[in-house]
Amino acid sequence: MNKSSKTIQATEVAEKKAAGRSYRGVSMAERKSERRQQFIAAGLAVIGSVGYHAATVRAICAEAGLTERYFYESFENSEALLCAVYSEQIDALQSQTLNALATIGPDPEKMARAALTLYFKANRKPQVARVTLFEILGVSQRVDKLYRKAMDDFATLIVAVSKAANPAGLHTPGVDQELLAAGLVGSVVQIAMRWSLAGYPQPLGAVVNSAYAIFAAVNQQVMQGAGKQPARLAALKKVSRPAA
Repeated sequence: MNKSSKTIQATEVAEKKAAGRSYRGVSMAERKSERRQQFIAAGLAVIGSVGYHAATVRAICAEAGLTERYFYESFENSEALLCAVYSEQIDALQSQTLNALATIGPDPEKMARAALTLYFKANRKPQVARVTLFEILGVSQRVDKLYRKAMDDFATLIVAVSKAANPAGLHTPGVDQELLAAGLVGSVVQIAMRWSLAGYPQPLGAVVNSAYAIFAAVNQQVMQGAGKQPARLAALKKVSRPAA
């Protein structure tokens, strides 16, 4: 083994030892993970307040109480942080939604209302709304791809929920259920955007009812298109009922 190989090997051994070294009972890997979470929380606070393009690495580090050295330990750049902040919010929302739906029987109205309530509750937080509804748009192809995947995942969830209540799902002659689900997602996002930009003047229940009215109308149309009576003919009459 030549001198260069020995040096490389010694460096690798030292790095492995350092990675496993603990400080006050916390390993280096754990501390690194904690710092990453601090930056994600700081990213939500700063980007959610001043916007992505005005959010400097220095400001994010100040908010996190960490140096720039640690920022670049976790993220290659600000765009990577934006993706992490967005993904954390979307993953949390999807997890909460799935857990909530798992406790509800195959009742399309209850399932839709539960999912809509969680979505609008999340976006009632101004910083979350700014990041997930506005700042995520038009940054780069990479970020656009992340956003489109999230929207596709929500559309897939709508199709799955509709099939849980009715094996035919959203299928009706001449209608593509994936496109229809994407349209439903888009309508919900637009309602959330308007609500946020206006400063949340309407109560949560009214917002949920407004979004649900669209779902109820689509459900009625789909059931009629399939030659069946709507599962809930009175659905549209009940949209003024406060959300659970």
